[in-house]
Amino acid sequence: MGRKHDGTFSNSWSPPTYRVDEAGKVVGGYRPTGVNNWGRWGDDDQKGTANLIGPAQRLAATRAVQTGEVHSLALPIHADTPRWITRPAPMHMFTSTGADNIIGNPMITESYGSGDPMVWTDDILVLALQGSTQWDGLAHVAKDDVMYNGFWAGNVTANGGARMLGVENWTESFVGRGVLLDVARHLGLEQLPRGYAMTPALFDEIAAAQGLSFEPGDILMLRTGYGRSFDPRAPEGDKIDYFVNSPGLGYGEMPEWLRRHDFAAIAVDTLGCEYVGGAPAYFHHHALIDLGMTIGELWQFEALAEACAADRRYAMLLSAPALNIPHAVGTPIAPVAIR
Repeated sequence: MGRKHDGTFSNSWSPPTYRVDEAGKVVGGYRPTGVNNWGRWGDDDQKGTANLIGPAQRLAATRAVQTGEVHSLALPIHADTPRWITRPAPMHMFTSTGADNIIGNPMITESYGSGDPMVWTDDILVLALQGSTQWDGLAHVAKDDVMYNGFWAGNVTANGGARMLGVENWTESFVGRGVLLDVARHLGLEQLPRGYAMTPALFDEIAAAQGLSFEPGDILMLRTGYGRSFDPRAPEGDKIDYFVNSPGLGYGEMPEWLRRHDFAAIAVDTLGCEYVGGAPAYFHHHALIDLGMTIGELWQFEALAEACAADRRYAMLLSAPALNIPHAVGTPIAPVAIR
């Protein structure tokens, strides 16, 4: 019936001791004790580290383009797309097809009469907003009922959606300089093993080996190669084990390292981004709540990594804005890297 603490429930319930002010922010509740960006761009900020990409950063990113080649970083959207078990498979349906027009479609006949009708095809996609290549919204997770910058988790409702921190705040964001760390290739692996924890020291080592330096506002992309082993036909229990034990970002100094380099976002080719290791959603809490930094999941880096390794260029112009879905807590995207 009631929550005892995050993720634990019982028949008893104790009301919270905090209050919520007129701005929809918690007073007397959780506040980060470590590195964070709360208030950095104002008490009412709802964009987080997306603020780090401005006109200067976008112009600088264009200078990374040398060949004009484009790489899609999005997975195909179909029933076999990797997804967490609570997110239904995409449903792609047609409302008008070529066959309908050939054998006779009453709707077309009734609309155009006996004249020469226009022939068209139409389709519909039903998709979990975090069931494909996507960004996590800042309203996606909360700690003790508190989201980024102190906003109350109760601002997200079934009827109204995310009245605060919705992804519509990012429709002109995440167009800037992308930097790829090819972790798997650096370690001489096709893919990182299950449960592998990546560290800031490893990232610094890879950046030095790739001749890559970081700039404030960069979008950090991490290739683990892990996605290549996903089996859409595996039993649900095996899929859970696959996702929960994926390689990811380790703990300790990682939030401070990300804050020190002022990355605008981080994107990975796994589902959860983090090394779980007995503390689920640890990195989600630090990134989304404390830093206001979005996490991109289920990106596809294989072709891009091959191109980067061939000419030793690991920085590029990246375009990955959110879809304009008011009050959503996640957004599908079709990111492209331009080199």
